[in-house]
Amino acid sequence: MSIRNTCLPMEIETVTDTTMPNHDETEIESTEFEKNQKRYQDLISTFPHVKGWGFKDPFIRYGGHWWIQTILEGSLYAQEFFQARPNDFFICSYLKTGTTWLKSLTFIIANRSRFDDSTNPLLKRNPHELIPFLEIEFPLFPQVDSLKDKGNTLF
Repeated sequence: MSIRNTCLPMEIETVTDTTMPNHDETEIESTEFEKNQKRYQDLISTFPHVKGWGFKDPFIRYGGHWWIQTILEGSLYAQEFFQARPNDFFICSYLKTGTTWLKSLTFIIANRSRFDDSTNPLLKRNPHELIPFLEIEFPLFPQVDSLKDKGNTLF
């Protein structure tokens, strides 16, 4: 299901030099992240919710699965904006099944000719920083847009 078609076109109001802007028009324009996040939150509010099992946040039903809101927001963002490239490489695993180890090995294999043992970024950085989770990056780290990073081919 694509969410691109869920937004209705906004009406355009012509402002002349005799029109005084109201309070809403003088506020600083929201960032792209804030606009997308608000749009996803509005869409998510229409989905069925149930109380979570030990989670503070409820579970939300979408696409036949139950999600927590932050992961669902990130998944909707990735679904809308991800553009596959021929050299993209996806690693898929369930949580708690060795994801950190899998990301480390993948990074080392994919970049074996770029770094020697003394300069490998894994010596100073977490594998999750080098190979992002698409569904987590958007809602938790809005300043990092791994989908727009043309140099990143590992997801």
